[in-house]
Amino acid sequence: MQPARTRPRRAISRRAALGLGAAGIAGVAGAASLFDYFSKWRDSEAPADVFKGDAPNAKVWELWRKRGWVKEASHYLKLGRNVQCKVCPNNCLLAPGDRSHCRNKVNHEGTLYTLVYGNPCTFHIDPVEKKPLFHFLPGSRTFSLATSGCVFRCLNCQNWEISQKKPEETKDPRGDELRLRPPVPVSLSLDQVARLSLFPDDVVSVAESLLCPSVAYTYSEPTAFYEYTYDTCKAARERKLKNIVVSCGSIEDRAARDLYKLVDAAHVDLKGFDQDIYTKLNSGKLQPILNLLKLLKDLGAWVEIINLVVPTYTDNLDTIRRMCGWVAKEMGPDQPLHFSRFQPQHKLDHLPPTPVQTLLKARDAARAEGLHYVYIGNVPGLEGAETTYCPNCKKAVVERDIFAVTAQNLAGGKCRFCGTRIAGVWTS
Repeated sequence: MQPARTRPRRAISRRAALGLGAAGIAGVAGAASLFDYFSKWRDSEAPADVFKGDAPNAKVWELWRKRGWVKEASHYLKLGRNVQCKVCPNNCLLAPGDRSHCRNKVNHEGTLYTLVYGNPCTFHIDPVEKKPLFHFLPGSRTFSLATSGCVFRCLNCQNWEISQKKPEETKDPRGDELRLRPPVPVSLSLDQVARLSLFPDDVVSVAESLLCPSVAYTYSEPTAFYEYTYDTCKAARERKLKNIVVSCGSIEDRAARDLYKLVDAAHVDLKGFDQDIYTKLNSGKLQPILNLLKLLKDLGAWVEIINLVVPTYTDNLDTIRRMCGWVAKEMGPDQPLHFSRFQPQHKLDHLPPTPVQTLLKARDAARAEGLHYVYIGNVPGLEGAETTYCPNCKKAVVERDIFAVTAQNLAGGKCRFCGTRIAGVWTS
Protein backbone atom coordinates (compact mmCIF):
# COMPACT_ATOMS: atom_id res chain seq x y z
CA MET A 1 0.00 0.00 0.00
CA GLN A 2 1.28 3.48 -0.83
CA PRO A 3 2.17 5.74 2.10
CA ALA A 4 -0.70 8.11 2.80
CA ARG A 5 1.39 11.17 2.01
CA THR A 6 1.82 10.10 -1.63
CA ARG A 7 -1.86 9.43 -2.31
CA PRO A 8 -3.53 11.89 -4.71
CA ARG A 9 -5.67 14.32 -2.79
CA ARG A 10 -9.42 14.30 -3.40
CA ALA A 11 -11.67 17.25 -2.77
CA ILE A 12 -13.77 17.12 0.38
CA SER A 13 -17.23 18.64 0.10
CA ARG A 14 -18.25 21.55 2.30
CA ARG A 15 -20.75 19.26 4.03
CA ALA A 16 -18.08 16.69 4.85
CA ALA A 17 -15.64 19.37 5.93
CA LEU A 18 -18.20 20.79 8.36
CA GLY A 19 -18.77 17.34 9.76
CA LEU A 20 -15.07 16.74 10.16
CA GLY A 21 -14.66 19.97 12.03
CA ALA A 22 -17.62 19.18 14.26
CA ALA A 23 -16.25 15.73 14.98
CA GLY A 24 -13.47 17.36 16.96
CA ILE A 25 -10.55 15.56 15.38
CA ALA A 26 -8.33 18.57 14.73
CA GLY A 27 -5.91 17.35 17.37
CA VAL A 28 -5.03 14.13 15.56
CA ALA A 29 -1.26 14.15 15.13
CA GLY A 30 0.28 14.36 11.68
CA ALA A 31 -1.01 15.36 8.25
CA ALA A 32 -1.04 11.76 6.98
CA SER A 33 -3.11 10.61 9.95
CA LEU A 34 -5.48 13.48 9.46
CA PHE A 35 -5.93 12.67 5.79
CA ASP A 36 -6.53 8.97 6.55
CA TYR A 37 -9.14 9.94 9.12
CA PHE A 38 -10.78 12.42 6.75
CA SER A 39 -10.93 9.88 3.91
CA LYS A 40 -12.41 7.16 6.09
CA TRP A 41 -14.95 9.56 7.63
CA ARG A 42 -15.95 10.94 4.25
CA ASP A 43 -16.57 7.49 2.79
CA SER A 44 -18.47 5.99 5.72
CA GLU A 45 -19.82 8.78 7.91
CA ALA A 46 -20.50 11.77 5.65
CA PRO A 47 -23.86 13.15 6.79
CA ALA A 48 -26.86 13.25 4.49
CA ASP A 49 -28.35 16.44 3.13
CA VAL A 50 -30.57 18.15 5.68
CA PHE A 51 -33.21 20.90 5.61
CA LYS A 52 -31.35 24.05 6.59
CA GLY A 53 -33.25 26.45 8.83
CA ASP A 54 -36.47 24.44 8.48
CA ALA A 55 -37.25 23.81 12.16
CA PRO A 56 -40.74 24.89 13.33
CA ASN A 57 -41.17 28.52 14.30
CA ALA A 58 -41.66 29.46 17.95
CA LYS A 59 -45.46 29.34 17.78
CA VAL A 60 -45.60 25.88 16.19
CA TRP A 61 -42.89 24.59 18.52
CA GLU A 62 -44.86 25.66 21.58
CA LEU A 63 -48.06 24.01 20.31
CA TRP A 64 -46.11 20.81 19.62
CA ARG A 65 -44.45 20.93 23.06
CA LYS A 66 -47.73 21.42 24.91
CA ARG A 67 -49.18 18.32 23.28
CA GLY A 68 -46.19 16.24 24.37
CA TRP A 69 -45.25 15.58 20.77
CA VAL A 70 -41.60 16.57 21.18
CA LYS A 71 -38.99 14.61 23.10
CA GLU A 72 -35.24 14.78 23.33
CA ALA A 73 -33.79 12.36 20.83
CA SER A 74 -31.81 9.21 21.53
CA HIS A 75 -28.38 8.39 20.15
CA TYR A 76 -26.92 11.73 19.18
CA LEU A 77 -23.78 13.77 19.75
CA LYS A 78 -23.62 17.32 21.07
CA LEU A 79 -20.98 19.27 19.18
CA GLY A 80 -21.11 22.69 20.75
CA ARG A 81 -24.43 24.11 19.53
CA ASN A 82 -24.47 21.64 16.65
CA VAL A 83 -25.76 18.09 17.02
CA GLN A 84 -25.26 14.89 15.04
CA CYS A 85 -27.92 12.19 15.00
CA LYS A 86 -26.51 8.66 15.30
CA VAL A 87 -29.68 6.61 14.89
CA CYS A 88 -29.20 5.82 11.20
CA PRO A 89 -26.33 5.93 8.69
CA ASN A 90 -27.48 9.34 7.43
CA ASN A 91 -25.61 10.78 10.44
CA CYS A 92 -27.40 14.11 10.06
CA LEU A 93 -25.33 17.07 11.22
CA LEU A 94 -27.63 19.88 12.32
CA ALA A 95 -26.94 23.47 13.28
CA PRO A 96 -29.57 25.21 15.45
CA GLY A 97 -32.78 25.55 13.45
CA ASP A 98 -32.00 22.72 11.02
CA ARG A 99 -34.22 19.70 10.28
CA SER A 100 -32.96 16.16 9.68
CA HIS A 101 -32.96 14.22 6.42
CA CYS A 102 -35.88 12.09 7.68
CA ARG A 103 -37.77 15.36 8.39
CA ASN A 104 -38.66 14.29 11.93
CA LYS A 105 -35.83 15.74 14.04
CA VAL A 106 -34.69 19.29 14.69
CA ASN A 107 -31.89 21.04 16.50
CA HIS A 108 -33.67 23.31 18.98
CA GLU A 109 -31.22 25.55 20.85
CA GLY A 110 -28.42 22.98 20.75
CA THR A 111 -30.49 19.91 21.65
CA LEU A 112 -31.80 17.29 19.21
CA TYR A 113 -35.53 16.63 19.44
CA THR A 114 -37.93 14.31 17.70
CA LEU A 115 -41.22 15.83 16.54
CA VAL A 116 -42.96 12.45 16.17
CA TYR A 117 -43.62 11.29 19.70
CA GLY A 118 -47.10 10.04 20.56
CA ASN A 119 -48.60 11.51 17.39
CA PRO A 120 -49.10 8.82 14.73
CA CYS A 121 -50.64 10.04 11.49
CA THR A 122 -52.22 6.66 10.75
CA PHE A 123 -53.14 3.45 12.57
CA HIS A 124 -55.08 0.33 11.63
CA ILE A 125 -55.79 -3.25 12.57
CA ASP A 126 -54.05 -5.50 10.04
CA PRO A 127 -53.67 -9.23 9.51
CA VAL A 128 -50.07 -10.08 10.34
CA GLU A 129 -49.76 -11.56 6.84
CA LYS A 130 -50.04 -8.02 5.44
CA LYS A 131 -46.65 -7.01 6.87
CA PRO A 132 -45.87 -9.58 5.30
CA LEU A 133 -45.00 -12.08 8.02
CA PHE A 134 -45.95 -15.65 7.09
CA HIS A 135 -44.20 -17.52 9.90
CA PHE A 136 -45.20 -15.38 12.87
CA LEU A 137 -48.54 -15.95 14.63
CA PRO A 138 -50.40 -16.72 11.38
CA GLY A 139 -53.98 -15.57 11.22
CA SER A 140 -53.54 -13.09 14.07
CA ARG A 141 -54.24 -9.37 13.97
CA THR A 142 -51.72 -6.65 14.75
CA PHE A 143 -52.33 -3.04 15.77
CA SER A 144 -50.31 -1.06 13.23
CA LEU A 145 -49.20 2.56 13.41
CA ALA A 146 -46.91 5.07 11.76
CA THR A 147 -45.77 8.66 11.87
CA SER A 148 -44.44 10.79 9.04
CA GLY A 149 -40.87 10.52 7.80
CA CYS A 150 -38.34 8.09 6.38
CA VAL A 151 -34.57 7.74 6.29
CA PHE A 152 -34.71 6.79 2.57
CA ARG A 153 -35.95 8.48 -0.61
CA CYS A 154 -37.19 5.45 -2.55
CA LEU A 155 -38.31 6.32 -6.06
CA ASN A 156 -40.96 3.59 -5.85
CA CYS A 157 -42.30 4.36 -2.36
CA GLN A 158 -45.89 3.22 -1.94
CA ASN A 159 -46.52 5.33 1.17
CA TRP A 160 -44.85 8.53 0.02
CA GLU A 161 -47.82 10.61 1.18
CA ILE A 162 -46.62 10.10 4.76
CA SER A 163 -43.02 8.88 4.44
CA GLN A 164 -41.93 11.96 2.51
CA LYS A 165 -43.79 14.49 4.65
CA LYS A 166 -42.91 16.58 7.66
CA PRO A 167 -44.79 15.94 10.93
CA GLU A 168 -46.46 19.35 10.58
CA GLU A 169 -47.93 18.22 7.26
CA THR A 170 -49.64 15.20 8.83
CA LYS A 171 -50.62 16.45 12.32
CA ASP A 172 -52.26 19.60 13.69
CA PRO A 173 -52.13 20.40 17.43
CA ARG A 174 -54.67 23.21 17.19
CA GLY A 175 -58.12 22.69 18.62
CA ASP A 176 -59.19 20.53 21.54
CA GLU A 177 -56.79 17.87 22.72
CA LEU A 178 -57.78 14.30 21.93
CA ARG A 179 -56.03 11.29 23.45
CA LEU A 180 -56.99 7.89 22.09
CA ARG A 181 -57.72 5.38 24.84
CA PRO A 182 -60.15 2.50 25.34
CA PRO A 183 -62.98 2.26 24.66
CA VAL A 184 -61.95 2.98 21.09
CA PRO A 185 -64.56 4.93 19.09
CA VAL A 186 -66.13 3.21 16.12
CA SER A 187 -64.83 5.91 13.77
CA LEU A 188 -62.71 9.06 13.77
CA SER A 189 -62.79 12.04 11.43
CA LEU A 190 -59.68 13.22 9.61
CA ASP A 191 -59.66 16.29 11.87
CA GLN A 192 -59.67 14.07 14.94
CA VAL A 193 -56.83 11.92 13.64
CA ALA A 194 -54.81 15.06 12.87
CA ARG A 195 -54.97 16.35 16.47
CA LEU A 196 -55.02 12.97 18.22
CA SER A 197 -52.34 11.78 20.63
CA LEU A 198 -51.51 8.11 21.14
CA PHE A 199 -48.72 7.74 23.67
CA PRO A 200 -46.87 4.45 24.27
CA ASP A 201 -49.05 3.24 27.16
CA ASP A 202 -52.14 4.22 25.15
CA VAL A 203 -50.96 2.15 22.18
CA VAL A 204 -50.70 -0.93 24.37
CA SER A 205 -54.08 -0.35 25.99
CA VAL A 206 -55.73 0.15 22.60
CA ALA A 207 -54.10 -2.96 21.17
CA GLU A 208 -55.26 -5.01 24.15
CA SER A 209 -58.81 -3.68 23.88
CA LEU A 210 -58.89 -4.63 20.18
CA LEU A 211 -57.63 -8.15 20.98
CA CYS A 212 -54.42 -7.69 19.01
CA PRO A 213 -51.56 -9.81 20.39
CA SER A 214 -48.97 -7.55 18.77
CA VAL A 215 -48.12 -3.97 17.83
CA ALA A 216 -46.57 -3.25 14.42
CA TYR A 217 -44.44 -0.20 13.66
CA THR A 218 -44.89 0.10 9.92
CA TYR A 219 -46.09 2.01 6.81
CA SER A 220 -43.37 4.69 6.88
CA GLU A 221 -40.07 3.90 8.70
CA PRO A 222 -39.82 3.07 12.42
CA THR A 223 -36.18 4.16 12.51
CA ALA A 224 -37.41 7.67 11.63
CA PHE A 225 -39.70 7.60 14.69
CA TYR A 226 -37.15 5.73 16.78
CA GLU A 227 -37.90 7.20 20.21
CA TYR A 228 -41.64 6.59 19.87
CA THR A 229 -41.00 3.06 18.60
CA TYR A 230 -38.56 2.28 21.41
CA ASP A 231 -40.78 3.50 24.25
CA THR A 232 -43.83 1.75 22.80
CA CYS A 233 -41.91 -1.49 22.32
CA LYS A 234 -40.84 -1.28 25.96
CA ALA A 235 -44.41 -0.69 27.15
CA ALA A 236 -45.71 -3.54 24.98
CA ARG A 237 -43.04 -5.95 26.22
CA GLU A 238 -43.96 -5.14 29.82
CA ARG A 239 -47.62 -5.97 29.06
CA LYS A 240 -46.75 -9.24 27.25
CA LEU A 241 -47.63 -8.01 23.76
CA LYS A 242 -45.38 -8.82 20.81
CA ASN A 243 -43.53 -6.13 18.85
CA ILE A 244 -43.23 -6.19 15.05
CA VAL A 245 -40.98 -3.76 13.18
CA VAL A 246 -41.38 -3.29 9.42
CA SER A 247 -38.23 -1.53 8.27
CA CYS A 248 -35.88 -0.72 5.43
CA GLY A 249 -33.17 -1.87 7.83
CA SER A 250 -31.01 1.26 7.66
CA ILE A 251 -29.96 1.83 11.26
CA GLU A 252 -26.73 2.23 13.20
CA ASP A 253 -25.49 -0.69 15.28
CA ARG A 254 -25.85 0.82 18.75
CA ALA A 255 -29.35 2.12 18.10
CA ALA A 256 -30.30 -1.24 16.56
CA ARG A 257 -29.05 -3.21 19.55
CA ASP A 258 -31.06 -1.05 21.95
CA LEU A 259 -34.27 -1.28 19.94
CA TYR A 260 -34.26 -4.81 18.60
CA LYS A 261 -33.71 -6.46 21.96
CA LEU A 262 -37.37 -5.46 22.50
CA VAL A 263 -38.57 -6.72 19.10
CA ASP A 264 -40.12 -10.14 18.53
CA ALA A 265 -40.40 -10.08 14.74
CA ALA A 266 -39.04 -7.93 11.94
CA HIS A 267 -39.85 -7.56 8.28
CA VAL A 268 -36.75 -6.13 6.58
CA ASP A 269 -36.73 -4.78 3.05
CA LEU A 270 -33.60 -5.97 1.29
CA LYS A 271 -34.18 -3.65 -1.64
CA GLY A 272 -31.40 -5.02 -3.79
CA PHE A 273 -27.89 -6.41 -3.63
CA ASP A 274 -25.90 -3.71 -5.37
CA GLN A 275 -24.69 -0.47 -3.82
CA ASP A 276 -25.11 1.55 -7.02
CA ILE A 277 -28.77 0.52 -7.18
CA TYR A 278 -29.27 1.38 -3.50
CA THR A 279 -27.88 4.83 -4.22
CA LYS A 280 -30.02 5.44 -7.30
CA LEU A 281 -33.26 3.77 -6.24
CA ASN A 282 -33.31 4.33 -2.48
CA SER A 283 -30.63 6.94 -1.66
CA GLY A 284 -29.26 4.49 0.89
CA LYS A 285 -26.47 2.08 1.72
CA LEU A 286 -26.59 -1.71 1.40
CA GLN A 287 -24.11 -2.76 4.10
CA PRO A 288 -26.09 -1.46 7.11
CA ILE A 289 -29.07 -3.57 6.02
CA LEU A 290 -26.92 -6.69 5.81
CA ASN A 291 -25.46 -5.85 9.22
CA LEU A 292 -28.94 -5.55 10.72
CA LEU A 293 -30.07 -8.88 9.28
CA LYS A 294 -27.13 -10.66 10.90
CA LEU A 295 -27.73 -8.80 14.17
CA LEU A 296 -31.39 -9.86 14.21
CA LYS A 297 -30.33 -13.46 13.81
CA ASP A 298 -27.85 -13.09 16.69
CA LEU A 299 -30.52 -11.50 18.89
CA GLY A 300 -32.99 -14.30 18.20
CA ALA A 301 -35.74 -12.12 16.73
CA TRP A 302 -37.87 -13.71 14.03
CA VAL A 303 -37.11 -12.05 10.69
CA GLU A 304 -38.55 -12.25 7.19
CA ILE A 305 -36.93 -10.59 4.19
CA ILE A 306 -38.78 -8.98 1.30
CA ASN A 307 -37.25 -8.03 -2.04
CA LEU A 308 -39.27 -5.82 -4.37
CA VAL A 309 -38.29 -6.73 -7.93
CA VAL A 310 -38.28 -3.43 -9.83
CA PRO A 311 -37.85 -3.60 -13.63
CA THR A 312 -34.52 -2.15 -14.84
CA TYR A 313 -33.36 -1.70 -11.23
CA THR A 314 -33.46 -4.93 -9.22
CA ASP A 315 -34.54 -7.55 -11.77
CA ASN A 316 -31.06 -8.75 -12.76
CA LEU A 317 -31.11 -12.51 -12.14
CA ASP A 318 -27.37 -12.78 -11.54
CA THR A 319 -27.66 -10.18 -8.77
CA ILE A 320 -30.73 -11.95 -7.39
CA ARG A 321 -28.76 -15.22 -7.27
CA ARG A 322 -25.94 -13.52 -5.37
CA MET A 323 -28.45 -12.09 -2.92
CA CYS A 324 -30.10 -15.46 -2.38
CA GLY A 325 -26.71 -17.07 -1.86
CA TRP A 326 -25.87 -14.50 0.80
CA VAL A 327 -29.21 -15.05 2.54
CA ALA A 328 -28.77 -18.84 2.53
CA LYS A 329 -25.21 -18.62 3.85
CA GLU A 330 -25.60 -15.88 6.45
CA MET A 331 -29.21 -16.39 7.58
CA GLY A 332 -29.66 -20.09 6.90
CA PRO A 333 -31.93 -22.20 4.68
CA ASP A 334 -34.97 -21.61 6.92
CA GLN A 335 -34.91 -17.85 6.30
CA PRO A 336 -38.19 -16.81 4.59
CA LEU A 337 -37.69 -14.65 1.51
CA HIS A 338 -40.54 -12.81 -0.22
CA PHE A 339 -40.24 -11.55 -3.80
CA SER A 340 -42.80 -8.83 -4.42
CA ARG A 341 -44.17 -7.54 -7.70
CA PHE A 342 -43.56 -3.88 -8.44
CA GLN A 343 -46.52 -1.74 -9.48
CA PRO A 344 -45.98 1.68 -11.14
CA GLN A 345 -46.16 4.44 -8.55
CA HIS A 346 -44.57 7.59 -7.10
CA LYS A 347 -41.58 8.55 -9.27
CA LEU A 348 -41.49 5.29 -11.25
CA ASP A 349 -44.98 5.39 -12.65
CA HIS A 350 -43.51 5.12 -16.16
CA LEU A 351 -42.23 1.58 -15.58
CA PRO A 352 -44.31 -1.55 -16.24
CA PRO A 353 -45.29 -4.02 -13.49
CA THR A 354 -42.77 -6.79 -12.87
CA PRO A 355 -43.36 -9.67 -15.32
CA VAL A 356 -44.60 -12.72 -13.45
CA GLN A 357 -42.00 -14.85 -15.22
CA THR A 358 -39.25 -12.74 -13.66
CA LEU A 359 -40.68 -13.44 -10.21
CA LEU A 360 -40.92 -17.16 -10.92
CA LYS A 361 -37.28 -17.20 -12.04
CA ALA A 362 -36.29 -15.33 -8.87
CA ARG A 363 -38.11 -17.93 -6.77
CA ASP A 364 -36.37 -20.73 -8.66
CA ALA A 365 -33.01 -19.06 -8.02
CA ALA A 366 -33.71 -18.80 -4.29
CA ARG A 367 -34.75 -22.44 -4.07
CA ALA A 368 -31.66 -23.46 -6.04
CA GLU A 369 -29.54 -21.71 -3.40
CA GLY A 370 -31.18 -23.92 -0.76
CA LEU A 371 -33.83 -21.61 0.73
CA HIS A 372 -36.86 -23.54 1.99
CA TYR A 373 -39.48 -20.82 2.25
CA VAL A 374 -39.74 -18.57 -0.80
CA TYR A 375 -42.85 -16.54 -1.63
CA ILE A 376 -44.16 -14.34 -4.40
CA GLY A 377 -46.28 -11.38 -3.34
CA ASN A 378 -48.62 -8.94 -5.06
CA VAL A 379 -49.71 -11.44 -7.74
CA PRO A 380 -53.27 -12.48 -6.83
CA GLY A 381 -54.30 -15.89 -8.12
CA LEU A 382 -50.79 -17.23 -8.75
CA GLU A 383 -50.94 -20.84 -7.58
CA GLY A 384 -48.71 -21.63 -4.62
CA ALA A 385 -47.23 -18.12 -4.52
CA GLU A 386 -47.96 -17.60 -0.82
CA THR A 387 -48.13 -21.22 0.35
CA THR A 388 -45.74 -22.58 2.96
CA TYR A 389 -44.48 -26.02 1.96
CA CYS A 390 -42.82 -28.54 4.25
CA PRO A 391 -39.15 -28.72 3.19
CA ASN A 392 -39.18 -32.48 3.79
CA CYS A 393 -42.40 -33.96 2.37
CA LYS A 394 -43.20 -30.91 0.16
CA LYS A 395 -46.85 -30.83 1.23
CA ALA A 396 -48.65 -27.54 1.92
CA VAL A 397 -48.67 -26.75 5.63
CA VAL A 398 -50.05 -23.19 5.48
CA GLU A 399 -52.18 -21.93 2.59
CA ARG A 400 -53.13 -18.29 2.08
CA ASP A 401 -55.39 -16.19 -0.08
CA ILE A 402 -54.07 -12.63 -0.19
CA PHE A 403 -53.87 -11.80 3.55
CA ALA A 404 -56.05 -14.63 4.88
CA VAL A 405 -54.93 -18.06 6.09
CA THR A 406 -57.23 -20.56 4.38
CA ALA A 407 -55.70 -23.86 5.58
CA GLN A 408 -53.15 -24.83 8.20
CA ASN A 409 -51.60 -28.26 8.67
CA LEU A 410 -49.32 -27.62 11.62
CA ALA A 411 -49.24 -29.40 14.95
CA GLY A 412 -47.03 -27.81 17.58
CA GLY A 413 -45.05 -26.01 14.88
CA LYS A 414 -44.42 -29.24 12.95
CA CYS A 415 -45.72 -30.58 9.66
CA ARG A 416 -48.86 -32.59 10.36
CA PHE A 417 -47.95 -35.03 7.60
CA CYS A 418 -44.34 -35.96 8.39
CA GLY A 419 -43.47 -34.27 11.68
CA THR A 420 -40.76 -31.96 10.29
CA ARG A 421 -40.30 -28.77 12.27
CA ILE A 422 -41.40 -25.70 10.31
CA ALA A 423 -39.33 -22.63 11.19
CA GLY A 424 -41.34 -19.80 12.74
CA VAL A 425 -43.25 -18.55 15.77
CA TRP A 426 -46.58 -20.32 15.63
CA THR A 427 -48.08 -19.61 19.06
CA SER A 428 -48.00 -16.60 21.34
